[in-house]
Amino acid sequence: MDLRYLHHCPVGTPYYDTPDTGATADQDFAAVLAPPPPGWSQGDLAEWVVLTPPDHELPSQGWKIHVSAGPDNAERVLETVRSYCFANGVMFKFIRSATLLHRRNSKYGDRGSSGKFMALYPLNDDHLAVILAELGELLDGESGPYILSDLRWRSGPLYVRYGGFVARMGRAPSGELVHCVEDPDGRLVPDVRGPSFRPPSWVTLPDCLQQAVAARNTGTLRDFPYRATKALHFSNGGGVYRATHLHDGSEVLLKEARPLAGLDEDGTDAVTRLAREHWALTTLAGLPAIPRALDFRKGSEHWFLAREYVEGASLAKETALRNPVVNGSETVTAQDTAAYTRWALDVLDQVDETVRAMHERGVVFGDLHPNNILVRPDGTVAFIDLETASEAADDTAQAIGAPGFRAPAGWSGTAVDRYALGCVRLSVFLPLTVVVPWAPEKTDQLLQLITDRFPVPPGFADQVRRELGHTPAPPAAGRRPTDVVWTTPDAANWPETRDRIAAAVLASATPHRTDRLFPGDVEQFTTPGGGLGFANGAAGVLWALARTGATVPEEHIQWLSAAVRTAADPRPGFHHGLAGIAYALDRLGRPAEALDVLDRALALPREDLDDSLHSGLSGLGLTLLHFADRTGDSALLDAAAAIAAQVTRQSRPTTSAPDRQLPGLLHGGSGEALFLLRMYERTLDHTHLDAAESALRRDLAETGRLPYEQAPEGAPWGRPHLGAGSAGPGMVLHDFLAHRPTPELVAVRDTILSGLRPEFAHQSGLFNGRAGTLAALTRLDDGSRDTARAIRAHLAGFGWHAIPYQGHLTFLGDQTLRLSADLGTGASGVLLTVNATLTGRPCLPFFSAPRPASLGPEREPVRILAGTAS
Repeated sequence: MDLRYLHHCPVGTPYYDTPDTGATADQDFAAVLAPPPPGWSQGDLAEWVVLTPPDHELPSQGWKIHVSAGPDNAERVLETVRSYCFANGVMFKFIRSATLLHRRNSKYGDRGSSGKFMALYPLNDDHLAVILAELGELLDGESGPYILSDLRWRSGPLYVRYGGFVARMGRAPSGELVHCVEDPDGRLVPDVRGPSFRPPSWVTLPDCLQQAVAARNTGTLRDFPYRATKALHFSNGGGVYRATHLHDGSEVLLKEARPLAGLDEDGTDAVTRLAREHWALTTLAGLPAIPRALDFRKGSEHWFLAREYVEGASLAKETALRNPVVNGSETVTAQDTAAYTRWALDVLDQVDETVRAMHERGVVFGDLHPNNILVRPDGTVAFIDLETASEAADDTAQAIGAPGFRAPAGWSGTAVDRYALGCVRLSVFLPLTVVVPWAPEKTDQLLQLITDRFPVPPGFADQVRRELGHTPAPPAAGRRPTDVVWTTPDAANWPETRDRIAAAVLASATPHRTDRLFPGDVEQFTTPGGGLGFANGAAGVLWALARTGATVPEEHIQWLSAAVRTAADPRPGFHHGLAGIAYALDRLGRPAEALDVLDRALALPREDLDDSLHSGLSGLGLTLLHFADRTGDSALLDAAAAIAAQVTRQSRPTTSAPDRQLPGLLHGGSGEALFLLRMYERTLDHTHLDAAESALRRDLAETGRLPYEQAPEGAPWGRPHLGAGSAGPGMVLHDFLAHRPTPELVAVRDTILSGLRPEFAHQSGLFNGRAGTLAALTRLDDGSRDTARAIRAHLAGFGWHAIPYQGHLTFLGDQTLRLSADLGTGASGVLLTVNATLTGRPCLPFFSAPRPASLGPEREPVRILAGTAS
């Protein structure tokens, strides 16, 4: 789970949004509205309120002071520090509300930022020493979460780290844009803000901090009987370690909890939850699925629970490996599904038995899901992470729950576990339980999909319905549950389904907002211009609507036109920048305006651009080629040629070590290869074709598709995804082979095609889900019976993800926590891909139209499960 997504799930909206959406002014601390002294200026930086004294000259970097606080003392600490800074002319900032402070200190908060409530900016080392001494006396006795990235000053809530005072951005070695500080040679280097105190090597520690460093270095766990040997997991609340008992050498699992950190929705901290887990383990001692509790003690300032170490893998992992429908097997036989069903039912019986035994002893698990169930090598199960356990007699509501396994509002006590158990039963066969809360029809649809594919016993579906408290709707005449939400589209019925999806997209529009027109991925809020751009913003959605024949309201085009004119800090690239917006405006009937936007993109600095299609030079070059063809302007072709020369010069040979974040079409060599291939097709200059092959081979090597002795750990990247999996490289490779059919690369293309055929997908989107897989499968279509079956299976498979919403039909975005309308992750990408598959119209930018998919006979089975038909 990408934790950014959890922070963009505010209550009251089905879409990803800014974390403070719905917040009211009365949630702010009183200090936000209190007037500062004369001459002081007050400004807002999203979560922060900044106070600056008159005639203040802020250094660009130095030693800053952070102040920590918890929910009980935040306002008191704020008033003390605020008064001190006003009296002494110290620039400072503070988190504006208790809600935001809670989020920063929550279980899913960033460990490097946890505890940071206020920040003070000393002018120099002497000023630092004075503030620490004076403010330390005023705050003596106050507490707060430990700030992991900083050096603690004595035993109070003051912490210190060296870093930037003003925002200066630069590129990390991976190419990511990050905050920077200046080294002694005047170079910008990353300002590392990790969960440990590590000042830059060239910085001299001030004298006033020497004692604090000495205290930190001697603050070890004295008389602590365990030594951690491997870190298994970290969260804002602490860590989990594989450890050795120093007295007898036995292996244990060691869980760490930080006071006042890792807060859950009720404000309970990690220490309290760890104490609950110790209570649950001791109460349930002797049950076969419950690990033995060995020790519970305080070490330094943190608490530790030692328990029996359990060998095994999570049920989620075992399911992904064993389930023949889920694990990517191209051909699934009845014998495969029968064997898996026997194994799964045995595991479920053990889980059911353990839940019943827990309830008999008065314990509610409270967070039952497949990642909290281990499967031992002998096939028995073990329950882990009982930190949310509660007494059954208390009948408490759920405080923490995994998406797809959390009980609905109003459920409490043992019913919470029974609901989660019903979801576990579904997930071991089809891990798509995140769709269940969105519409009652989804439960019956999943059950039908499972019973179609697995020989589960006759009472399986009824048992799940009882545990979920679900009453099925009366069956419609002649319709199965799988057809209620989604009928496999074909040339006849697609227009109706297309219109329902387009209507959902248009209904989600928010023209009154200035940051985004359509709801989409969290990149809308974390990337400059994300709400306008092609991947996740208005440009891509409007382009997809127009491409599929939907009516695009003029007011929406006008919104994009006005927004791009006033965009702050625009970027030149394609998916999050002006190039993609220009491309969309051209398709939307505004060619002159599109050229103006392209001119703006070309005028922006390019020094920080990488070579990628997503946001770098290749995307810009492809856009230039598009407009050169549209206008016949040779100057645009010359500009594209200049970028091609730059990409070729920067392109690494196949044997160089990879330093990119992600190989693939969007960020890796395949995107470069696409641009260089299109340059070759436009100019017939074989230099471009050679460079395209080099970039493509490098990408295939980095993903493990070609022999490569320095391939990164975890290769090959076998996911059939468009953005960072095999689908994107496969599409570019397919087009390349039309010009240079190298046998070695033909074999790679055929292997990629095979990997696109399995019917399961966790997500529906274009970049990271089924839509991208289908786009590649249609382009690589070899006319075979197997490919025809696979295309029909994917067309049917969109029904697994489809969500009926307000009379329309839409889809969940990446991480499947909220609905999305955008092109890269949401409904617009599905709309575009299915339409292209059925009509033969172009799907992705810079790719020509494929021939209409060879779907085979009308009654061709839509699944690859041997011996079945739909």
